[in-house]
Amino acid sequence: SFCGRQAREREPTMDLLQQCARWHEEGAYQNIIDAIEALPADQRTPELDSELARACNNLAGPGDKELFRKAIRLLAPHEEYFQNDHCWNFRMGYAWYYLDEEGPALHYFEQALEARPGDEDTQQFIDDCRHRLTLPQFDRSFRQRVEEAWAAFGQAEEQLRALIDAPDRAKTQQELLDRCAAALELALDDPAFELGFNGQKHELVLCPNGDRTQLFVLAYFARRIPAPVAAHWNVQVGRQPSPGFTLQAAGREVRPETVRVKAKKTEHGAALTLYCPELSDLWKQDEDQVWWLLSLLTDQVLGELSAMALVDGFEVKNKPLGRGDFSLDGLPRRLAALGLEAPASADAWLETSDLDYERQPDRDSDADWRMDVSRGVTRCPGLVAEYMQNRSDHMDRLHRQGAVAGFLLFPTDTFACEADPGQAAQDFRNELQAALEREAGPDAVTCIGWAEGLYAQYLDLIAWDLPAVLDAAMAFLQGSRVAWGAFHSFRRTVGTVRLADNTPAPVDPETGSLLTVADIQTLQDFEEKTSGYYGRMLQYLEEFVQSGVEEHRFTYRQAREDLQIALWYAFANNNLDTYLNYWQVTQWMPDSEKNAAGCGTWYYRYASALVYCGRLEEARRYAEEGARQEPDYPWVWLLLGRLRSHFGDRAGALAAADRGLELVPGDYEFRTLRQEIEAGATLEEMEYHWIDPASDAMLQEGRADEDDMFDKQQCLACIRLDAAGLERALAVFGPDPDRYEAGDPFCIFPYPVDGQEVPLVFRMNQAGLSKQDLARLAALKARLDAGGLCTARDDLGRPCTLDSVQVELGVRPTLLYRPDGTEDWYPLPLELD
Repeated sequence: SFCGRQAREREPTMDLLQQCARWHEEGAYQNIIDAIEALPADQRTPELDSELARACNNLAGPGDKELFRKAIRLLAPHEEYFQNDHCWNFRMGYAWYYLDEEGPALHYFEQALEARPGDEDTQQFIDDCRHRLTLPQFDRSFRQRVEEAWAAFGQAEEQLRALIDAPDRAKTQQELLDRCAAALELALDDPAFELGFNGQKHELVLCPNGDRTQLFVLAYFARRIPAPVAAHWNVQVGRQPSPGFTLQAAGREVRPETVRVKAKKTEHGAALTLYCPELSDLWKQDEDQVWWLLSLLTDQVLGELSAMALVDGFEVKNKPLGRGDFSLDGLPRRLAALGLEAPASADAWLETSDLDYERQPDRDSDADWRMDVSRGVTRCPGLVAEYMQNRSDHMDRLHRQGAVAGFLLFPTDTFACEADPGQAAQDFRNELQAALEREAGPDAVTCIGWAEGLYAQYLDLIAWDLPAVLDAAMAFLQGSRVAWGAFHSFRRTVGTVRLADNTPAPVDPETGSLLTVADIQTLQDFEEKTSGYYGRMLQYLEEFVQSGVEEHRFTYRQAREDLQIALWYAFANNNLDTYLNYWQVTQWMPDSEKNAAGCGTWYYRYASALVYCGRLEEARRYAEEGARQEPDYPWVWLLLGRLRSHFGDRAGALAAADRGLELVPGDYEFRTLRQEIEAGATLEEMEYHWIDPASDAMLQEGRADEDDMFDKQQCLACIRLDAAGLERALAVFGPDPDRYEAGDPFCIFPYPVDGQEVPLVFRMNQAGLSKQDLARLAALKARLDAGGLCTARDDLGRPCTLDSVQVELGVRPTLLYRPDGTEDWYPLPLELD
C-alpha cells in the first residue's frame, strides 16, 4: 500500500540520521556529505539538510569559504521549519562567523541562545562576535579594496571597451558583465551596474537601488577613479532617466503616459500618489508587485538619483486620483515647477542632504548611547533609524565591504560652563571633524552628521579606513579639554572603544606613581628572591596595569608613562634575558621618557634592551644621555664603556670603566670591563657575563648549566647582524623578498607545507636569524617538505589545522595548530633529530 511504502522509505532516513550522528562523533564529515548527497531529492528532509550543513561547517577550514556558503544555502530554505531551534540557528551563526560576517552570525547565535538559555558554546560565540564588531578589523580596509578594484578595472578596461563596441553585443554581453563584475567585486558587495557608450566616452553606471547608505559607498568609489581610467570612462552613480521606457506586466504594456500622478511639495521634496488603470487586475492578485513596478517606472522617468533626492513620499492607489493629476512622463516638469531641481551628482546631493530630527531623550544615564539624544542632523537616516530599532542590515553590508559606520562621542558636561554650551560643543565637533579629515585624510572618512545628547555629544561618520580614523581621533582627543572620548559603531549590542581619558591619574603621594608603597614593596620582595621570580614580578605588573585599566582607575597610556612602572617593567624583562623580553622593553619605555629626566637607571635599562635587539646606535645615544642625566649612577658607565669600545672609541671606553671604578671601587664588573677593552673584546664577549664573580667564572669556563649557557649564547646572537649569514639562512628556504617581513620583532615569510602556505615565524630579529645553525635550518626545511604536518589531532582528539610554524632561537621549532571551529591553540614541538 502507499502508506506501507511511505513508512519503508522513512526508515532509511532515520537510520541515516543515526549513522550521521556516529560519523559526526568519529569526525568522518566527508562520509556524512557523501551519503546525504547520494540520496534522491525527494528523500532529502530538512533534518538531513541540517546534518549536511553541519558536516560542511565541520569539514571546512577557517579559510574554506565555499563550504560555509554551502551550509548557509542548505539551511536557509528551512528557516520557518526550524523556527526557535537551537541547532539550526547555531549552525547558521557558525557558518556566517567563519565567513567573517559577525553581524549575521551574532543574530543567529542570539536566537540559538534564546532556544537554549545558558549554553556556554553559544555564549562564547556571542561574546566573540560582539568583541569583533566593537572594533572591526579587516584584512583590507574599503580604502585599500577600492584601490585594488580600480587597478583590476584598469587592467581590464581596454577589453571592456572592445566588448562594448563589438558588433554583436548579444554574444559578448555575458563576458562583458562577468569581467566588469570581477573587478568591482574586489571592493563592492553585490554591485549593480550598467555599461555603455555615450558617443564620446564609455560609461560605467553604479546603481544604489534606492539605498542611501550604499550611495555613500558608490560615490566614494566613483571619486577614486584613477586618471588613466578616467581618460576613457565616465563613471556615474545612479541610473539616468530613460525616455520611452516601458514595462511588461500582467500581459500589458505599462508606459509612463498611462500612469496618473499627483505631486505635493514637502519639506524635503515631493510626496507622490500614483494610479495605473492597466494594473488594476494585478492589484487584486499582488499589491506589492504593483508598488514595485510603479516605483521602478518612476525611477526610470526621473533617473535613480533624482528619485532618491526628490521623492519624499510614495503612495499607490487603485482608483482614479481626480482633479490635478497628470501623466507620469510629465513628473520632471512638475517637480521643476515646484522648485525641486535634480541633483548634479551623487556627491553634490549627499553634501547638502542634511535631515534634522528631534526626539524625546531618555534620561537614564545607563541607557545605550544615543538614547539621550534630543536633536541631531544626519545625511544617512537609515543608519540612525536601524540603530534605534536595534537592527544592522546597513552595517552588515558596510562590514562586508571593509567599512564601518559609527560615531565619536564625548561628554556634554564639558561645555556646561560656556556662555553658549550648544555652540561650544558644535565648535569642538567641527574641530574634531577637521582633525580627522586632515590627519586620516578625506579618503579615510566621511562625516555624515551629529547629535546632541543629555550626557554625550556625537559626531557621526563612515570610516573607509577605520584604524587611520581612530588614530586621528585619538591624537586629537588625548590631552584635549574633554574628560574622555570614545568610538561606538552603529550597532546597539556591541561595546565602546575608549580613545582618550584625560582625567588625572590617581598618583600615590608617597611614591609619585600609580604604584603604591605596598605595590613597590611587593616588587622588591620578588627582587630579593632567586632569578626565577622575575617572571612573577612581570606578571604582577601586567595584572596591575590590566586591572587598573579595566576598573577605570587609570588609562593604559597613563600606565605606560609612569616612570616607576617603566623601571620595574624593564628590570623584570631585562633579567628574564630573552630576545622577546628585551624587545618588549623597547616597546614600553619610550612613553615614559618625558618623565625620565635625571634618572640614569631609566636610560641604562632602556639602552640595555636596545643592545639585545641589535639597535646599537640608539643604545649608545641613550647610554651617553643617561651618563649626562645622572653621572653618579655607576651601571650606565658599564654599558657605555662596552658600547664606546664597540664603536672604536677605546679611550672613551677606558674612561667609562675608570669612572665606574671611582663610583664602585674594586667592582668585579668594571675591572673585567677594563681588561676586555684593553684586550679588544667584541661586544658579545663583553656581554657574555654574569654579575656574581663565582657564577661568571663557571660561565666563562663552561661549567655552568648547559641550557643556561645555550640560552645566553643565543640571546647574544641578536646583537649584531651577519649579512652573509642572513643571506645563507634565507637561501635555505628561498622566500619571496616581497613577502618577507624583516624582524620587527620577528622574521616571517610564507612557506608551503603539504601544498598550503603557512607563516614560518622565526621569533628573532635578522641578527639572530643570521647566526642560526645552517644544518638545523636545512633539517627543518626537510621536515616541512616531507609533509604530513598540515593536520593533526590535539590531546582531546579534536581535528586541528596547522596555523603557523614558530621557530625559537637555536632552531627549536613548534607547530602551532588551531582545533577546527575554535579559537584555541595546540602547540606541538617538532623534533629535528
